[in-house]
Amino acid sequence: MKQKVFLSLLAITAMCVNVAGIVSDNFLLRKSGEILFFFPLIFYYFKKIPFKNFNFSMFLGMAMAATLISFGGSIWYFEQIKLGLWLTSYFFLAREAIGHTEYERGSRFTTLYFMSIVGIYVYLLWGHITEIERNLGNDLAFWLYVIYYLNILFIAITALVYYLNSFSKKSVFFICLALSFIFSDVLRDMEVFYFRDLSIEIVGTLIKFAAIKLVFLFFITPEKKLRLLHLV
Repeated sequence: MKQKVFLSLLAITAMCVNVAGIVSDNFLLRKSGEILFFFPLIFYYFKKIPFKNFNFSMFLGMAMAATLISFGGSIWYFEQIKLGLWLTSYFFLAREAIGHTEYERGSRFTTLYFMSIVGIYVYLLWGHITEIERNLGNDLAFWLYVIYYLNILFIAITALVYYLNSFSKKSVFFICLALSFIFSDVLRDMEVFYFRDLSIEIVGTLIKFAAIKLVFLFFITPEKKLRLLHLV
């Protein structure tokens, strides 16, 4: 069996372990699948991964640390620490995207579209934060969530600016991973603050796996313009 096929099967197995943990409500099984998913990806892209890239190394370290910390569950401040680590990892993703963004003057339509999308997201974000405030037990957790979602907003804006100015394959990966992280985080909060539903949990965790995979694709893909004509 070829190495890449074997590693792909390991990644799928890790996802299946995670889903099995969700279905059986087995916390340890679920978290084991989450941390095991990283290793096949690392070995699969090992020769292409830019380990010397500070932003990639920091993201990977923070993401894996957050996943390990999540084994602590809701005891002590493990939930808040996990949230803080993911928050920090997103910052380094945005930092990398900003470094590749070449700013160009857009059309009025592009500017209006950009402002409309940002405005809608801010409105929905404010509504979401207002709702979860009722279910948080202390001010520390609430303000951590506020900072976390402001950081997510920053990533969303960065992704949109990067894509609208670059039109590269790398920017497509970034906007896809940004949207994936946003959707997975919202679905996670639906489970925590609203109601528990197996289908929502499974979809949310699969989207999170896809987002991590897209991060690897983003970092190993060279910046190369797409041949797009009159996109906007």
